Amino acid sequence: MHALLVTADVEPGHEEEGLRYLRAMLPQLQQIPGLLSGYWLATTKDGESLAIVLFENEASAQEMAQVGLPNAPQPPGATFRGAEVREVVAHI
Repeated sequence: MHALLVTADVEPGHEEEGLRYLRAMLPQLQQIPGLLSGYWLATTKDGESLAIVLFENEASAQEMAQVGLPNAPQPPGATFRGAEVREVVAHI
């Protein structure tokens, strides 16, 4: 299993708009090959948004990091900062 750590910047005042966009996209995200689950964390006061998305294997996570996310439409008021793939070495 591999995790995709995604970071983005959210402009002040666009947090709720971004959440509505995310919730509308969830059904489409569930169709991504190899995706197991995803966790989107609350935006910090300085506008940092963080998501942790779990994939069955490294290839699926890398595909999303290198192709899917950079080419995906951006939520209103958000700017994609980056994505990093890491192997999951333990979980409960």
